[in-house]
Amino acid sequence: MFRLLKLKPPHGWNAVGWELGIVTLGVVIALAAQQWAENLSWSSKVGATKRALRAELQEHYGYAVEFRAVYPCLQAQLDQLRNRVLSSRSVLEPAPVYSEESFHYVLRLPSKVYPNDAWVAAVDDGTVRSLDQPTRRLLAGHYGQLPEMAELLSAMNTIEPGLVALTHPLPLDPTVRYLIVKDIEQLRGRLEYLDLINGQVIDYVTRVGMLPPAQDAVAVTQRYGTYQFCKKHRLPLRPFTQAMRPVPN
Repeated sequence: MFRLLKLKPPHGWNAVGWELGIVTLGVVIALAAQQWAENLSWSSKVGATKRALRAELQEHYGYAVEFRAVYPCLQAQLDQLRNRVLSSRSVLEPAPVYSEESFHYVLRLPSKVYPNDAWVAAVDDGTVRSLDQPTRRLLAGHYGQLPEMAELLSAMNTIEPGLVALTHPLPLDPTVRYLIVKDIEQLRGRLEYLDLINGQVIDYVTRVGMLPPAQDAVAVTQRYGTYQFCKKHRLPLRPFTQAMRPVPN
């Protein structure tokens, strides 16, 4: 370029201008190409986040529909256990124990843990900011409920295993009878609250617009063990049309 400046004007300056223009254009093109590649990569990442969130929410929806469908069956099982305790005389009439492979129980409950991997990843990599504000607000409300649901399930898991004691002919005095019925009623209250929250899960997934096909949710629920147990023992179930009905938050 300095060599070109030694030429007589205007030839030297024109040559320098062309050189600078070519270099500048090359830089602009390179920056534009880099920005395009970054935008393409970000769009691809946002698309992957949306697909992961959709799959995760549809899994949550299936779990919620299952719980709502079997909820009357859960209460009926508790009624049977409570009535057995109250109707027994000085010695408890043992409750039947059920078995599935190596799994033994007196009360069949769903115990699904709702995953949040897609949401955590979206927050960590920042792709959640690319979602519109109403969607972000709904997702934050939904995922904010999951820790509370996990605590409720954990609290139930501290009570439910102890109910296996009801399979033995326990001596019953008023204190023992009261403590057993108290545990059953505490479990009933937690199930009632979980039924409400699962209805709200359905509401969140509905409002965010990521519902799976209704027939898929029905087919998945019908494969789950608790639903099959309730059908086998002819215990009451909530119709799917009602189980899929959102409970407003």
